[in-house]
Amino acid sequence: MAYASLGSFMATLTTLFAKSLVNLLSVSLFDHDNQFTNALSWAILLVTVFTAASQVYWINQGLLRYDALLQVPVFYVIWTVFDIIGGGIYFNEFRAFTTVKYVLFVLGVAVVFSGVGLLANRLKNH
Repeated sequence: MAYASLGSFMATLTTLFAKSLVNLLSVSLFDHDNQFTNALSWAILLVTVFTAASQVYWINQGLLRYDALLQVPVFYVIWTVFDIIGGGIYFNEFRAFTTVKYVLFVLGVAVVFSGVGLLANRLKNH
C-alpha cells in the first residue's frame, strides 16, 4: 500500500499545483498579464511536471510488485481523500461545513475505505 499511497500523494500535489498552473496560464493568455516573469510561477510549473512524473513512477512500482486489483483501488481511494482534504484546506471549502456535514464526510470516507479493505481481504484469501 506504500506505493499506492506515494502515488496518491504525488497525484494530489499534481492536482493542486496544476490548478495553480492553469490559473497562471489563464491570466497570462486571456488577461494579457504574463505571470511567468517571476521564479515562483516557473517553480509551480516544474513542481507540476515533477509530481506528475513521480505519480506515474510510484504507481508503476506498485503494479510491478502487487496485484492491480489491489493497487488501483487503493490508489484512487487515497488520492480522492487527499484531494478532498487538500482542496478543502487550500480552497477553504471546509469553512461552511456543519457538524452534520463533517460526520457524513467521515462516514463516506469510512465506507469507501471499508470497501477497499474488503477487496484487499478477498485478494489475500485467494
